[in-house]
Amino acid sequence: MLFSPERVLIFNDPISRSDALRQLAATLEAQGLVKASFADGVLAREEIYPTGIFMETHSIAIPHTEFEHVNQTSFAIGINHSGIEFQRTDEPDEAVKPEIIVMMAIDPTCEKVAIIQSLFALLADKAQVDYLCELAPEDIAKEFTNAVITR
Repeated sequence: MLFSPERVLIFNDPISRSDALRQLAATLEAQGLVKASFADGVLAREEIYPTGIFMETHSIAIPHTEFEHVNQTSFAIGINHSGIEFQRTDEPDEAVKPEIIVMMAIDPTCEKVAIIQSLFALLADKAQVDYLCELAPEDIAKEFTNAVITR
């Protein structure tokens, strides 16, 4: 299952970016979808290639790492009510506070471009992002399952 309510975390209280990323990665590891090295891989990659994306009216983040840390394609979602900051992909000296964090664990059998395009289609509209941020984890998982294409 690509998306699961057990892998949707809602961050209401202050938390560091690295702790949030570790918590998201732990949901994937708990289900055997990624290797124990996944969280460290995500954190190391985030330092070199930040994943915060400014979209004019809102922001998202799509943290990930190389496929050698992945057992099976899957995702974890973070709803960021606590204001966790991510450095911007295009302007690493600037930070954004993404409303939604989509942690990708992509194995080599999936089409990364199709996944990213479908994520952007789902998350491009601020009203849609605001709507998603108010849903229960079960409904968030359903919305992403219906929208994201892996091939």
